[in-house]
Amino acid sequence: MKLDHHLKAFLRDTVNLNQTRIDTLKQRAETIIAFVKQLEEFKDLFIEAKPQGSWAHGTIIKPVRNGEFDADIVVFLEENEDWEPKDYIDSLYRGFKSSKTYENMVGRNTRCVTLDYSGDFHLDVVPCIRRKSIWSGVTEWILNRTENKEEQTNPNGYSEWFLGKSKITDGYLIKVARLFKYLRDHKKTFSAKSILLTTILAERVNALDGLGSGFCDLSTSLSTIFYRLDDYLQDNPSMPTIRNPSLSTEDFNRHWNQEKYDNFRNCIHRYREWLEDAIAEPDRDESILKWRKIFGDDFAKEVVVESTSKSATIDYTEDLSHVQPLQWPYQQHARIGIRASIYTDEDGEYLGSLRSDGPQLKHGTWIKFEIDRPIPRGQKIVWQVVNTGVAARQAGQLRGGFDKSGKVNWEHVAFTGTHWVECFLIHQNNVCIARSDRFYVNVE
Repeated sequence: MKLDHHLKAFLRDTVNLNQTRIDTLKQRAETIIAFVKQLEEFKDLFIEAKPQGSWAHGTIIKPVRNGEFDADIVVFLEENEDWEPKDYIDSLYRGFKSSKTYENMVGRNTRCVTLDYSGDFHLDVVPCIRRKSIWSGVTEWILNRTENKEEQTNPNGYSEWFLGKSKITDGYLIKVARLFKYLRDHKKTFSAKSILLTTILAERVNALDGLGSGFCDLSTSLSTIFYRLDDYLQDNPSMPTIRNPSLSTEDFNRHWNQEKYDNFRNCIHRYREWLEDAIAEPDRDESILKWRKIFGDDFAKEVVVESTSKSATIDYTEDLSHVQPLQWPYQQHARIGIRASIYTDEDGEYLGSLRSDGPQLKHGTWIKFEIDRPIPRGQKIVWQVVNTGVAARQAGQLRGGFDKSGKVNWEHVAFTGTHWVECFLIHQNNVCIARSDRFYVNVE
């Protein structure tokens, strides 16, 4: 069953960001824009400021466990010919730092200044030079502080492209994008930056869709994009290049690699099969259970479903509600990876190396996880170990916190399922400056 009324309620009550938080974001953004306009170094440069990214596209969702969400503002500026690229961000940072209101909230990233409204949201303020030329027209350039260089961009052009695609679908593309983000953030089984995910979803919409029935309601729209996306991914086993539709010289593949793409491809294929099964199921209660297999127990949460022989076979191995979100602000300044090897016992007989998402291990095996680089003084490694699956849940041994530290982490294989380990490099100022990819472990 499509259960469109339950899917709309799930989107409204569980996925969508509360209107009060959106209103607060708008108010804070207006105050920040007014503050930038009056700064001595920017008042003669300021042109305008606009939302960017998920905020501009309408795809912001409620953060995991009522945590903090991110929003972006682009501040368009005239060029200061005396400044280098890094000066725009450094000068903006100094302006906020000199304010008693913002001095303890402000930080710097590679391309923006970040304001941390603790417990609510992070607001990234992105300086952007706008130039006009008789040869190239209007061009826009964000500033890379780390490499001290300009990078061409077109945020307004991208927003127009995405919202145009959404208009073809009568607005359903925006709602589907939110549901995909919910899957990413709450299940944590795949990773894809929002700009990349938004692009690859919107590319599945074509101009003729306005004449068809593929976007007649929410559940049909979800299945249309899911099926088209899965078909596209299955036709492309090697990672394709995902280009910025508003700037052909830019691609978004810097946010991905082949391993992450392979995992995304596999997850979408699995979820597509689950979605087909949920829609094809004629029994209402069984269909609700199958929809919950995709989206979790908050789907149709007001409905009490009696257990049946069929529903008992549904395996909720991907219920990851116990997994804790990152506890530190994340500002990437380094890279870190994980090496793993297997042993008969802790410090016992060496059995060989282990790759991520490798062959199934037997119960009782020991795994030694190590980081792949030295750790500078004043920094530390923290590990997150995530257990999944029915066996761990029934034993009351689900893990998802940050309960281990150090360069080496020994783990004992005990529960059937697919689990993962991730490590984080924490700077002495209590900021996460690097995180590894997830190292997946399969247990028979």
